[in-house]
Amino acid sequence: MNPVALLFVSFLGLVVIRVPVAYALVLSSLLVAGIEGLRPTLVVQQMFQGLNSFTLLAVPFFLLAGQLLNTGLITDRLIRLAQALVGHIRGGLAHINVVVSMIFAGMSGSSTADTAGVGSVLIPAMIGRGFDKNFTIALTAASSTMGSIIPPSIMMIIYGAMGGVSIGGLFLAGAIPGAFIGLAQMAYSYYYAVRHDYPAESRASSAEFWSAWRGGFLPLLVPVIIIGGVLSGKFTATESGMVATIYVLILMFVIYRSSRLAHLPRVLAEAAVLYSQPLLAVAAATLFGWLLAYFQAPQAIGELVSGVTGSPTLTVLTIAAIFIVVGTFMDAIPAIIIFMPIVTHLVEVSGANPLHTGLVVVMTLAMGLITPPYGLCLLLACSIGRERVSRVMPQMFVFYALFLAVILLIILFPSISLFLPRLVMPQFVG
Repeated sequence: MNPVALLFVSFLGLVVIRVPVAYALVLSSLLVAGIEGLRPTLVVQQMFQGLNSFTLLAVPFFLLAGQLLNTGLITDRLIRLAQALVGHIRGGLAHINVVVSMIFAGMSGSSTADTAGVGSVLIPAMIGRGFDKNFTIALTAASSTMGSIIPPSIMMIIYGAMGGVSIGGLFLAGAIPGAFIGLAQMAYSYYYAVRHDYPAESRASSAEFWSAWRGGFLPLLVPVIIIGGVLSGKFTATESGMVATIYVLILMFVIYRSSRLAHLPRVLAEAAVLYSQPLLAVAAATLFGWLLAYFQAPQAIGELVSGVTGSPTLTVLTIAAIFIVVGTFMDAIPAIIIFMPIVTHLVEVSGANPLHTGLVVVMTLAMGLITPPYGLCLLLACSIGRERVSRVMPQMFVFYALFLAVILLIILFPSISLFLPRLVMPQFVG
């Protein structure tokens, strides 16, 4: 059997029998490497190379920042601010859910942290106010995907590090599409609230508004520090994660005093466990991707696809279709690393814009966070809401349609996502 075919067949076979993705990647890679007579030292070297990246150090710091935001009750301040801003609109809590997710996305870069932090507060609150349980869970899961699109984003950091694409450029490219997704979800929430006669929250008085603004102002500086520092060149993506973590610690223990130092070891341990889960997947996916490149799979697939597509737009549409399927079954980080050589080759052959293509990849993989069987954010929201995924799925289809509509809009009109990068960082757009 062709080694590339054997690589994919063995990997898919292991996944089907429920072997964890990281182990399936390692085992299928070892099988092919052994059959082809590759030295074991090469295998170890490639796995180490996948982890030997300064940029990847940004991931644990953003994960830690997200954990600290939840533990330090800072999420509660953001909910108060969102309530003051949009709570008076019909279906107020649904709009608060989306707006808080958009704000939280600019702090943690993690969709799962968003689901856990926002969902644990707003899912019980919305159900208590009479919102349909399945709609509430679906909205919470769908809105949390903005954590992977609105900057900063862990997915974008991984993509930029693996593909040699400007991380700052990707951050800027994600801002407008992320806002589009949030506005689309708010529009549907308004329609749903009117249709089912859901209430609005009381309009905040001037005193309540300024109180909520003062309470949320300092946390809102987190994305300003992160994105501003990266774009200005003051620090790298990794250093921005460190600065954000230190800043959140100062908010928790010095300014707000909303937590105790005795809680810090537990939070650090939780963040370490969260980071350890994708770490093996990164190493294994690097080995898998290297074998694909070694057997010249990117060139073969690139020639096949480029012969069919023939234009940058069709190429990006094809890449989006591939990653929608891949994201349904696989975590985003190994998916990016495995298919990066193929994406890079297709971009070079077709002349597609690397920033635009990278954003589309991130958006399609973000959608995978709410599509079963992987659907990590959907599973987490269902767990918080204590409901089966099958019961929530009918409500999810509208959010899938909204997500796909925005993705298609971004693909057909690249200038939407490239407007900010061209304005701020034209040297990285091309």
